Amino acid sequence: MFLVRGLIVSLCLLLGASAAYSTPLTEAVRQGDRRAVQRMLGEHADANEAEADGSTPLMWAARSNDLEMARLLLRAGAHAAARSLLGVTPIGLAATNGSEPMAMELLKAGANANATMADGETVLMTAARAGNAGLVETLVTHGASVEAKGAEFGETALMVAAIEDHADVVRVLLRHGATPNGRSREFTYDKDRFGLEGVVTVLPRGGWTALMYAGRHGATTSVRALVEAGANLDLADPDGSTSLILAIVNGHFQTAAVLLELGANANLADSAGMTPLYAAVDMNTLGEIFGRPSRPSTGELSGLDLIRLLLQRGANPNAALRGPTLQRAHTPGEPTLGDGATALMRAAKSGDSAAIRLLVEGGADVSLAQKNGTTALMFAAGLGRGVSAFAKDYGTEADLLAAARLLVSAGADVNARSAAGLTPVHYAAQAADANFAQPTDAILQFLIEHGAKLAVADNQGRTPIDMAMGKGLRGRAGGPVKPRESTAKLLTDLTTGR
Repeated sequence: MFLVRGLIVSLCLLLGASAAYSTPLTEAVRQGDRRAVQRMLGEHADANEAEADGSTPLMWAARSNDLEMARLLLRAGAHAAARSLLGVTPIGLAATNGSEPMAMELLKAGANANATMADGETVLMTAARAGNAGLVETLVTHGASVEAKGAEFGETALMVAAIEDHADVVRVLLRHGATPNGRSREFTYDKDRFGLEGVVTVLPRGGWTALMYAGRHGATTSVRALVEAGANLDLADPDGSTSLILAIVNGHFQTAAVLLELGANANLADSAGMTPLYAAVDMNTLGEIFGRPSRPSTGELSGLDLIRLLLQRGANPNAALRGPTLQRAHTPGEPTLGDGATALMRAAKSGDSAAIRLLVEGGADVSLAQKNGTTALMFAAGLGRGVSAFAKDYGTEADLLAAARLLVSAGADVNARSAAGLTPVHYAAQAADANFAQPTDAILQFLIEHGAKLAVADNQGRTPIDMAMGKGLRGRAGGPVKPRESTAKLLTDLTTGR
């Protein structure tokens, strides 16, 4: 949220186009020429003569934070509560600058402490963003409403302060009655998925608390201030996302650690069943996703550090998704990880051996399967590799082999069958997209060495040899796959004993 503020737009117009047709008095104020201003005011120049957009000399004085100039104009009758056609006010400009002395001067002259911009943002919200706690205190004591909400998103000054991590401002607002668990407006959309070059994006549904905003923006000091004042650590938005989950999926691992330290529940899942642990594993090897960084982390704490910490805080390593994870950015999602998928399966998909080791040590069960019967070892063997819309979502062959070794050493069944009758060997042998380099037989040979059966057919009657030849397979975006003839020959020789 908070993408384009009306104040920014108004300022651009006030400082740009307005200057092209300034009045003499306004031009003198803009130039900071107090002698000229005094002379013109002494000659009875109108202190409120506005330009075409409604901007006044006092607005320029406030914008420049020229307190003496503002006093000259106010003594000459300048209206402290003036408002331009674009919603700009002198008090709003003072708040933008974070200037308590200017704001006090304007308030004494009749400025409205509850003035709003054209987009509905209040002066108090603007001041909260600037981060001057004294200014915020001044506005509140002059009647500014701490619970006023923005017209567009329903955010409060407390939420704005939390986003910017102005903890001292957060404390001032809380001391003056701001509700620590208040929420922004919830949104519903006639259509909640909007296409972008064939890829969809999902809009947020609102209903966020200040703590959720702080989590999303990595505002660690504000997190502490809010929790000290009674903010509920475990409230969730309409999608079931808590502050902890929002911190993790936005790469703020240090903030997530603080939330855990303060008592956030490590096992609260969102509406798709994604827990903080699953989110941390996902972020540790984040795939190619439009609109999100490849390996985000805003602090010294790594994804593995966070996984370890979550397990220490009692995170259940075997918690399972109820369906594919929520779409939070421009991404087609990951349909292979659905109902029953665990953090271990997500780690195996990317060949994340370090995460797998931590999860297994923390009690992850390598024998668990999704509702469709797929296991972690099947992902390590290559489930989805070479057919994903985003090829980089998967680990290298070396990564996957290392993951398979770990899983097998932990007791994973090399002959497990999915509901479709597919085994790890089927996936290890499968042909991949014709545009990509074909894998070697390293994973396949490893599975065979550990007792994998070769004479096994899936529900469509396909053997591993058929998979190697690409029978029934499609590559990226439905394109062709390239048969692995050497792999098919290897399997044939092994099956026939040659």
